[in-house]
Amino acid sequence: MIGRCLSYAALALGLLCGHELYAQLPPQQSWAFSGVNGTHDSEQLRRGLQVYEEKCRACHGMKYLTFKELTEPGGPHLTQAEAKALASGYVFATVEDDGQPGERDGNLNDVFASPYLNDQEAKYLNNGALPVDLSYIARARSYDRGFPQFILDAFIPYTDGGADYIYALLTGYLPNDPEMKANRYFPGGVINMPKPLADGEITWTSQSHLPQTEEQYARDVTAFLAWVADPQLASRKLQGMYVMGYLAVVLALLALLQRIRSRSHRNKTN
Repeated sequence: MIGRCLSYAALALGLLCGHELYAQLPPQQSWAFSGVNGTHDSEQLRRGLQVYEEKCRACHGMKYLTFKELTEPGGPHLTQAEAKALASGYVFATVEDDGQPGERDGNLNDVFASPYLNDQEAKYLNNGALPVDLSYIARARSYDRGFPQFILDAFIPYTDGGADYIYALLTGYLPNDPEMKANRYFPGGVINMPKPLADGEITWTSQSHLPQTEEQYARDVTAFLAWVADPQLASRKLQGMYVMGYLAVVLALLALLQRIRSRSHRNKTN
């Protein structure tokens, strides 16, 4: 009886905390793209792309991102030559003139395809788990911040839960785990993806003086995936500011018109 009561109490405590008992809440991070005026740092996006290429590409694709988008404003700002060189490192299936299957190098209009031939191969090589496509992972992997925080988030507005979760997941592996799969932020505490990042594994290709640490790798690739999920973030924010300014001007003109009409009405009555 006492044991059952303790179980109910633990369950109630978990519900009150607003998240599962088996996963910690990711701490809120500070991102350059947060807030109304936030924008992506192109240098950080370049580093994040490098982390993706060296550590994530072997298992994950981004089927909704084209290489051409890497050259557009608001992103990593790769040159056409850099984007073409990156695309040429990917191989795509094609059909030769004689009807036989063949291969070709990627071009700017191609996407970051999955490294696997199909889902069956992906599951077979990953212990039955299908590696997720990372195109919209920063939007799909949000979390419940608990009451009353989730109500306040609607007014802030807070939209960076996915980025916070990805960063926490990448840096949340527990030490002294021989399989390197125990993660304090993953539901259940064990994730099928082994620890992907470690200090000193990536040497920045850019002239960056930032540390080559697990935390820096995780922060940069998270920012990159946040951009991948919303490449038009900067233009939408700018457009939103224009719209708000337009509405403010219209509101001021309406208030002035109402004041003029009220004054005219008083003059007529007098």
